[in-house]
Amino acid sequence: LGQLETLAQKSRMTTFATGQSRKPGPPYDQGQQFNFNAIDIANEVFVNTTRGEGGGYVFKQGVIINGDQSWQLNHRSGTAAPLTEPDFHTQSGPFIRVTPALLMKQLQARRQQSNWLGKAEIDGRPHDVITLVMEVGPTLGLYFDRESRMLTRMERALPPFGQVEYRFLDYETIDGVAFNRSFRLYVNGEDNLLIDNTEIRPNAPLDDFLKVPASLRQVAAVTPDEFNSQEIDEGVFLIGGNNTYALFVEMSDHVIAIGGTQTVPASIKALREDITDKPIRYGVLTHHHNDHTPGAVAYAKEGATIITFEENAALVREAAGDENVKLEFVRDHMTLTDGANKVELYDIGPTPHAENILIAYLPDKGIIFEADHFPQPATGVIPPAVPATVAFAEALKRLDLDYTRIVGAHSRRVAGPEDVRTALAGASAAATTGGL
Repeated sequence: LGQLETLAQKSRMTTFATGQSRKPGPPYDQGQQFNFNAIDIANEVFVNTTRGEGGGYVFKQGVIINGDQSWQLNHRSGTAAPLTEPDFHTQSGPFIRVTPALLMKQLQARRQQSNWLGKAEIDGRPHDVITLVMEVGPTLGLYFDRESRMLTRMERALPPFGQVEYRFLDYETIDGVAFNRSFRLYVNGEDNLLIDNTEIRPNAPLDDFLKVPASLRQVAAVTPDEFNSQEIDEGVFLIGGNNTYALFVEMSDHVIAIGGTQTVPASIKALREDITDKPIRYGVLTHHHNDHTPGAVAYAKEGATIITFEENAALVREAAGDENVKLEFVRDHMTLTDGANKVELYDIGPTPHAENILIAYLPDKGIIFEADHFPQPATGVIPPAVPATVAFAEALKRLDLDYTRIVGAHSRRVAGPEDVRTALAGASAAATTGGL
């Protein structure tokens, strides 16, 4: 293991959209991905390319982390964006956590922070349990078979998703190092990810992987998405950061909050400190996905009525942590008004992303708020439309909404109708994803 300096690996993945499927419960939607990773831990170099589809998305994208020559790549857009603050540990962490050989190198390097927790029996076999704290992320619990001395299982808690369990299978020794050919990930006991490692190359040279393909054009650099508040129009505020946002609409004597991502508590705090102390009367959850319901807790604490779909009632009550939380259900369309201002809510589902999905429309302002259906980077080129975007555009046309601005749950960027047209035009011209 001490001789392992670099690793290049190709994998085939099956994803189970636990908490991210078109419907709230099982059976969960499945997607297929092909993945390439290359890493040099000592020099903090990492390369990833992923292509696949699922959840209404089609993608081929990647990242190169190599000091001041770091890039974010989007092969469908044909773009390469410099990374102003490359983060080796965050980017490489997902690959390290599914690769026992790399976890062992982490454990060797960080043994002073690790602890033996005792013994446990797994599948009838005794195991030692050891903690590992990586540079980024929660504490990991590693289970080593006492007889074979192999890492067979790992666990971590990952809010808001729950308990995550890693299983390492089908070991093979390559150049004196044990590598797992298969991997299984479970979230709260349910299938989430299957990986088959199809090519494993220890100590492979990485230089060729660090070159930006000549077919990609350079665009504006990717900068950190710091927490921020934008006044989109009078009394309309987009508040959030780290690619999670909520929209707050100030009415005559209350506020309507739209969006349920993890930013909601911090966004409400900023709203109170900098904008208004009017009570939040309604908290609108766009859909049931588990990255769009954590805000339910904050809305329940505010005493707000949470607006959702009847099909999602049990899930929202659980997310709010309150069986008695006030709920109102949308059936196709709902209008919220104080007599002078309006917020129109439309269910544009079913889409390839969700069976039911709300958008908010402010007719007096010409503003639309959406979640997960119009992905756009904070700066640079609008990417080609994915199937979810096509469904979103068709819904806007069908509803005949007169809008000038689109804001979303995952970007600080304010888009317009011309950006929708650009995305749709790009979809027909996008290059095929091809092989890794």
